Amino acid sequence: MKRLFGALALLFLAPILARSLNPSLNDDVLGLIVFKADIQDPEGRLVSWNEEDDSPCNLNGVKCNPRSNRVFDGFSLSGKIGRGLLQLHFLRKLSLAKNNLTGSISLSLAQLTNLRVIDLSENSLSGTVPDDFFTQCGSLRSISLANNKFSGQISENLSSCPTLASVNFSSNQFSGLLPSGIWSSHGLRSLDLFDSLLEGEMPKGLEGSNNLRTINLRKNQFTGQIPDGIGGFLLLRSVDLSENLLSGSLPNTMQKLKLCNDLNLRKNSFMGEVPQWIGEMRSLETLDLSENSFSGQFPNSIGKLKSLKVLNISMNAFTGSLPESMINCENLLPLDASQNLLTGNVPS
Repeated sequence: MKRLFGALALLFLAPILARSLNPSLNDDVLGLIVFKADIQDPEGRLVSWNEEDDSPCNLNGVKCNPRSNRVFDGFSLSGKIGRGLLQLHFLRKLSLAKNNLTGSISLSLAQLTNLRVIDLSENSLSGTVPDDFFTQCGSLRSISLANNKFSGQISENLSSCPTLASVNFSSNQFSGLLPSGIWSSHGLRSLDLFDSLLEGEMPKGLEGSNNLRTINLRKNQFTGQIPDGIGGFLLLRSVDLSENLLSGSLPNTMQKLKLCNDLNLRKNSFMGEVPQWIGEMRSLETLDLSENSFSGQFPNSIGKLKSLKVLNISMNAFTGSLPESMINCENLLPLDASQNLLTGNVPS
């Protein structure tokens, strides 16, 4: 049962709204009153909203100063996201996370030219994301639709929004192939598609998005090999491809990921030996290769990973003994090498 625990945060462009005589202020107030009419507010948190207010900055849940912006918990809003928000032309940040809102997302929402952040996570929204949503994205920098019931394919037009830096579509029912042009958005820094129904091979051309810091494709149905182009993401800090159907060996280009802290490939069908170049990923703190079909001896180069804290290689087919060089991993705490064909003791 979904928690009826909500948040509402509306952040406007303060310099514009500070001018109390600006006629747009009343338009914004009226837009919020129309928005209020389309939803249910069981706890009465919006009861003070009044069309006679001369500024939206006075309304509960609305902030006009970025320095004091905060999220108001416990609004428990339900209903649909109505047309009222489309009148808020100076809206900079929209957060309706952790409510029980239903219905779909409007194409017109992306047309608010000053809107930079959309957070609709943890609701009961459904339907598809309009195909042209990202072709009219204005100055949108971050969008989170996580933990909803959205379905259909992720639009190829996602890469048409040049300002977009963060995309979180996790825990939905998106299906089909990952758009082939998804890596061509040069501003993209974080991509989270965890827990959906995406399938097929990961598209090539990863080297096109060289600002990417985080990839999370965990718990989907991706097949095939990791594209060689992954080595082009020189700024990558975190890679999570776990719980998919990926196979083959690890591409040699991965050794270029010198800044990567976390690499999670758990529960796939990777095979062969773990290459010696794994020791070149000097920033690794977490390495999870468990539940695959890796075999042979674990590489001696593991001793180069001085920052390594977590290592899980369980449920593979590793043979021989663990390398003595592991004693150089002074920060290593949990080590799980169970359910392999290893001999000897853990180096100490």
